[in-house]
Amino acid sequence: MASRAEIIEFFDGMLGKKEFFIPLTAAQHQFPKHYYGLTSAALLEDLFVDAAINFQKSDRRSVEISRPERKTSDDVTDAKGEKGWDYRFQGEHYSHKVGKDIGGIALLWDSTFTLPPDRKYSYPSPIVFVLSQYKNKNGKLTGEKDKVEVTPISQYRGKELQNGQYLIICQKKNHLEWSILESLKVESESINLNTFLPLEVLWDKMMDYWAGGIPVNQIELFVTKKRKKSVEPLVQVTDKAHIEFVALPGIYLFPKSELQDVVVEKNNRGVLLPKQKVSDLIQQSYEMQNFVYIPNWYSAYAGSRNVDLYQAQRIEYDNLISAVRR
Repeated sequence: MASRAEIIEFFDGMLGKKEFFIPLTAAQHQFPKHYYGLTSAALLEDLFVDAAINFQKSDRRSVEISRPERKTSDDVTDAKGEKGWDYRFQGEHYSHKVGKDIGGIALLWDSTFTLPPDRKYSYPSPIVFVLSQYKNKNGKLTGEKDKVEVTPISQYRGKELQNGQYLIICQKKNHLEWSILESLKVESESINLNTFLPLEVLWDKMMDYWAGGIPVNQIELFVTKKRKKSVEPLVQVTDKAHIEFVALPGIYLFPKSELQDVVVEKNNRGVLLPKQKVSDLIQQSYEMQNFVYIPNWYSAYAGSRNVDLYQAQRIEYDNLISAVRR
């Protein structure tokens, strides 16, 4: 699979639009808070695929993306899906996985499956893995002569900013290179994020940056770690900032070729791709640019609860009895 594969370009285009980026990043924060693991993962997958299909219909009409065919009988849908893949993109099958951290990935939900003696397993399709959070909450901002730890503002949803810290608005460039677009110094003894930088104020800033040509999914906000020595020289506006995390949140493409004859793990639920292999594939995907960045900043402002599923279904009923239908 070539570097910067077509499906990665497609997802990058989708997440570069605020009408897709905002709902998806909100859900990545909200769903795990209100649904247990497997339900949350399934809903996030469905939301992601529905978003992709909507993007295709509105912006990429020449692209083919679809779910597995569903058998229907008497208007009842058989939604069992297919083993080994979740959607078809340009004629190729892809499996979709989500995770809050780097850990083992379930390849096969079948506790009765018996591994061969060498414990090797081959997966039938490439994997699109969505990592929803930063691996390790602190990264490093490095200058010519100094460095400081930085934390995504998503970590400050319920945490106070302290006097002397800086909130920096950054644009991701290539690999570890970033631009610092703006820096805001905290001068109160202690202040919460929504008071220091209300969403209405930040949204105006974002609209200006987006209107200036910066893709929606390239901007992130970080907070510098509090320390005695001033960090002001490190947070000046620049096109040559260096910021590094163990892994960034985003979409990672694992090629099918890297999933053949891999040594796997087995538990009482199924077959797992080991954590170390997942970590290696994430690093490889990032270096090959088979990656789409998903900044976390909006999760610091998103509502505490996800959309009311009943209300979404209620619209169907309201439309049914609406006067415009009579």
